[in-house]
Amino acid sequence: MNFEPDGDLALFLDAVQRTASRHGQHWVPAQQRHLHAPALEQELEDSGYFGCIQEEGLGALAAAAMVHELSRLPVCAELAASALIGPVVCPAWPRPLAVLWGAADRPARFLPQARTVLQIQGDKLSAARLTAADVSPQESAFAYPMGVLRDAASLAWEPLPGADIAELTRLWRIGLAAEIAGCLQSALDAVVDHVRERRQFGRPLGSFQAIQHRLAMAASAIQGARWLMLRAADTGSALDAATAAGYAQDIATRTSYDLHQFMGAMGLTLEHPLHRWTYRVKLLRSELGGAQMQFRAVADLSFQGA
Repeated sequence: MNFEPDGDLALFLDAVQRTASRHGQHWVPAQQRHLHAPALEQELEDSGYFGCIQEEGLGALAAAAMVHELSRLPVCAELAASALIGPVVCPAWPRPLAVLWGAADRPARFLPQARTVLQIQGDKLSAARLTAADVSPQESAFAYPMGVLRDAASLAWEPLPGADIAELTRLWRIGLAAEIAGCLQSALDAVVDHVRERRQFGRPLGSFQAIQHRLAMAASAIQGARWLMLRAADTGSALDAATAAGYAQDIATRTSYDLHQFMGAMGLTLEHPLHRWTYRVKLLRSELGGAQMQFRAVADLSFQGA
């Protein structure tokens, strides 16, 4: 696959990259696990970027590429649900969005900031509006703001009839793959910069062949995740989406391990941004049941001829 955007897509992605550059340059070390970026979310909403999936010439490919690019920032923002799910199933509902798969009492990303929560149970989709009083923020090691609903039964849940859960799952898998690939790419870039400067035995760490080989393997795996994600967004295939999500989740653990090993203790400090990417990946690798469930879906869809 050769991904060379042109026309409206190229202009859109160029604008996204400029947006990412503006928000990335303001990052400073902070004494908390996650750094939420509401200003970035607001800019994306005000500029209409979250609606790109519905625009002719852009579509899911543009939305997925945007999620990938912005996931590379050391700050986190609610991206995948607003770019890939919201415009399709609940365009009139306020964002940020939080997504609950299964039971409503489970912790979820971005619940403390969300104005709308979506719950998927089997083949049913429901939505409810939220206020800050409806959510209990949760401390966690993950580099996302996490929360749980205080009393899910008291919310005014509204069913969203006609929602295609299979299509929603396909889009969510693309979003997972995009976020994992984006986080891992920036984590790799940070480690490469480190081993160029860090010296051991009178030489830069990056000059040792064993380190070069391991980083080359990580780079190949991460690029593979990106290409599979872009293919899935472009083809609209449920099989491609399950493959992309499964592959991204599968490489996440060993790739993160290698990157932290070469960064050393610096990668675990709050002063360095490495953990702000890898600790997001720790959570993403388990969503939708993790790689094992995605590969099971790959097998099922293959037999069905999807």
